[in-house]
Amino acid sequence: MMTRRGLLAAASLLPPVAAQAQQGESWPSRPIRIVLPYTTGGSADALARALAEHLREQLGQPVIVDSRPGGGSMIGAEVVARAPRDGYTILYAGWPTVTMNVVMHRSPAYRTEDFRPLTPFFRTPLSVGVGRDSPLRNFRELVDLAKQRGGLAYGTSGVGASSHMLMERIKASTGAPFEHVPYRGEAPAATDVIAGHLPIYVGSAATVLQHHRAGTMRIIGHTNPERLPILPDVATLAELGFGDVGTFTYWHGALLPAGTPEPIVQRLHAAFVSGIASPAVRARMAEDLVPFTLSPEAFAELIRQEIATWTPIIRANNLVME
Repeated sequence: MMTRRGLLAAASLLPPVAAQAQQGESWPSRPIRIVLPYTTGGSADALARALAEHLREQLGQPVIVDSRPGGGSMIGAEVVARAPRDGYTILYAGWPTVTMNVVMHRSPAYRTEDFRPLTPFFRTPLSVGVGRDSPLRNFRELVDLAKQRGGLAYGTSGVGASSHMLMERIKASTGAPFEHVPYRGEAPAATDVIAGHLPIYVGSAATVLQHHRAGTMRIIGHTNPERLPILPDVATLAELGFGDVGTFTYWHGALLPAGTPEPIVQRLHAAFVSGIASPAVRARMAEDLVPFTLSPEAFAELIRQEIATWTPIIRANNLVME
């Protein structure tokens, strides 16, 4: 019988592909950790825990959700970027984590290349809302009014937020003189629009959907490629003539440290995709979220395209931070 030392020596002689395949067959042999770069109790936490339970059932090992909030999701992302490349540490990432964060910071703690994308979980559009007494009925009228008045203020959750980036892109494309008013979160911005202190809210549909249905606020456009079942009467920005400039969806997804063996990447990808398709996980997704999965290669390409799209806008608006 071979000794443990002999087995290790024999394994070291295997070709790289064979060694990776052998590692994939023995994986997982201990608990897996999903690093959540957000606080507990929110919608991301609920979805991460639902996916963790599905992965436990699929892979036969405990899956722990480890909340590491702070730094605009950079603290948790750095933990995963520096983790061993063995498939036992997974990053639950929002769209800005590996796109905006690495572009907006002059010396980021990690690079996009530090990660191996697995798959997105869902996509959700940004929406544009106005108060119930506003005469505006769609986003085209909003752009025209901004030009007529020589300026129109809009509120978002903060400088560099996806909603801010969207409006800067619209501003550059149309020449409409929009003025950004950053808030500490989406809810305060929506509250000021409802109260009549601010004419426009730009952010997630989830924040204002209940107000839209109650009639205290109206959503006049959104950035999904097609109309949403929850907002069948609201035209998309693309429908109104803004094309690719007005098409944007915010995603959440899973990434691994770069260099994770490919057999492990493929097993985790299959487990996550089956999780997103499962009724138990979909029950934990808010109604404004559209289930959305991609292959690891297509997900990596999506991230590359987004960085190429937003980098010039960030630099043109001098949003790079130390």
